[in-house]
Amino acid sequence: MFGATEQDAWMKFLCLTTDTRHPVAEELRRQGQGVSVTADLVEAGAALGHGPVDVLVVDAADLVADARWLDGLRKRARPEEPLVLGLAREDTDEALEPLLAAGVDEILVEPFSAVQVRARRVLLERRVAARRQRRTDEAEARGEMERLAAIIQTQSDVAIAGFGLDELMNLLCERSRVLCGADGAAVAVVEADAELNYLVTTGSLAPFTGFRLQVDGSLTGTSLRRGEVMRTDDSESDVRVNVEALRQVGARSMICVPLWREGRPVGVLNVTSRRPNAFDDRDVRTLELMAGLLGAAMGNAAEAQARQELMAQNALALSALEESQELFASFMDNIPAVAFMKDEQGRRIWVNARYSHYFGFPPGTDMSQMEDRELMPDASAEQVRRDDAGVLASGRQNITETMIPARDGTERHWLTYRFIVRERSGRRLLAGVAVDITDRKAMQAQLVVSDRLAAVGTLAAGVAHEINNPLAFVLSNLSFLAGELHALTRELPPGRMAELEEVLREATDGAHRVRQIVRDLRTFSRGDDEVATAVNVQSVLESAITLARSELKLRAQIVRDYREVPLVEGNEGRFGQVFLNLLINAAQAIPMGRSEHNEVRLSLRSAGDRVIVEVRDTGMGMPPEVRARIFDPFFTTKPVGEGTGLGLSICHGIVTGFGGEISVESEEGRGSTFRVSLPVAQRAREPQSPPPLRIPLVG
Repeated sequence: MFGATEQDAWMKFLCLTTDTRHPVAEELRRQGQGVSVTADLVEAGAALGHGPVDVLVVDAADLVADARWLDGLRKRARPEEPLVLGLAREDTDEALEPLLAAGVDEILVEPFSAVQVRARRVLLERRVAARRQRRTDEAEARGEMERLAAIIQTQSDVAIAGFGLDELMNLLCERSRVLCGADGAAVAVVEADAELNYLVTTGSLAPFTGFRLQVDGSLTGTSLRRGEVMRTDDSESDVRVNVEALRQVGARSMICVPLWREGRPVGVLNVTSRRPNAFDDRDVRTLELMAGLLGAAMGNAAEAQARQELMAQNALALSALEESQELFASFMDNIPAVAFMKDEQGRRIWVNARYSHYFGFPPGTDMSQMEDRELMPDASAEQVRRDDAGVLASGRQNITETMIPARDGTERHWLTYRFIVRERSGRRLLAGVAVDITDRKAMQAQLVVSDRLAAVGTLAAGVAHEINNPLAFVLSNLSFLAGELHALTRELPPGRMAELEEVLREATDGAHRVRQIVRDLRTFSRGDDEVATAVNVQSVLESAITLARSELKLRAQIVRDYREVPLVEGNEGRFGQVFLNLLINAAQAIPMGRSEHNEVRLSLRSAGDRVIVEVRDTGMGMPPEVRARIFDPFFTTKPVGEGTGLGLSICHGIVTGFGGEISVESEEGRGSTFRVSLPVAQRAREPQSPPPLRIPLVG
């Protein structure tokens, strides 16, 4: 349904319309997107079923009578439901209501300008990118945990299953092939005539059981001679490889790992793939573990055959078990994850070093008698208990997400893979491996907040623009009325003119006040103006005071202490965002009422090639532990739902991004002072006429 060029586009749009040249579809194509147009719901359903389609584009008019068809289409999509962009004829409640009722993700209102289409596309791209990244992260974490679980299960099978040597070699050979995603795997041992005999083969190498290869002149032989792991990513260009031999078995990529016995290599474990560049370092590490298990097993079996004594066999089995356990412990203590085993009563019979460290105990600590509620909050312990019980009851593996805080109380989120292992006695054990996904969740949350902030900025700019137009008519008509009133002076009774002039003057002052508020609002909505320019800091401060006045007037007096300062290097809108945030924080640090006893003082002065701005309040101040983290992302002392903890972090990023510095001084009960240092603009470093000096005032 999509053309060849559209197949390569980053986003796929499906427009449900009879207009094959619909302006939105045409504009999306001009912006390099993959676009398909159809009015046939059956055809649309087929396209969604074969997917992927990222965005459905629908018209509000098609949803007025019945919107259930849209839900049906979205549910047919593969691999997941697309986002929906709704089109409306006009920006009215009646026109938008069908789209809002249908739960569309974004709305576009006529006329469909290129700027509007691009803005909505960018927002949709961010959501699609976030969903794709989430799927990728979860798939990678799941894949790595499944690989770790398979290795653990293999070690458990080797340790307790009691297979004979032939069975064990076949088991480890096949597990090696599966874990490395290889087409074939083989075990070869060296014989007296300097040949490698392939005793066990599986997958694409299965037909080559008994194949013999000269040790000299091959990558496998070199691995055996040197006792080193060898890997070729493309046999056709690797001079170390016996190309003809690999062509014969149909392999382009290969890993060779020596099998050791009594301190010397006695054979090789191979995995192969028909594709070049098929293996990576994780596959090498996996194969080394498998080779270690296989080498140990071969050694044990050979010793058992040589001695023919039950006692010797038991000793060798014990030695192999200890070696396997040490390898298991070493491996599990060094993986970047926490791991544990519990019995069916919930007692921890084994944990790795990272598990002990996370809960504040040294490695090797006996945690078998510790209950979950001793290690974590009740809510987390209850979820862990439910998740454990679910796996034990069903016998099936599962993956769950849980919040288990660190020792300092910081929230940490974990993705845990649970599965069942069995001891030789038949006793079932619950095993689990968990990784740290807190940073990914924080990043997702920050992306959501960023999207919301961008939407607020766009809304502010739109509101300011819409207010300016009728405001211009109001000011023009007031000016006209003033002129007409003067023309009627002689026809009005005495005193009437002064009263009317006063009314007109108040109306004009009010309209100018609205215009100033709109101008200040537009200053803080310039999200796309990131170029550093020369900025008048005093002007930005006054705009910020205007916007924050409603927060300040019932709490404190505004005191201005301005001195002559040059222009600074930066961005007017971004600095306005910083100062507005600091003023609102200052206001909220002061209780309501008794404004005459509190103040928020704004100081402005020069210091060499820097301009210093201080916002000082007489509020409650901060304790040292809060002051130390005040600029950390997502840190807030406000109740849940009243703050994101991003305000001061964003301020810090804006100021430092333009070469400035921001710091805080605070003491409990004595208020706080935020100090912003900004670099003087290049052109302002030469002597020039400063702006008019404003004397300190109390506002």
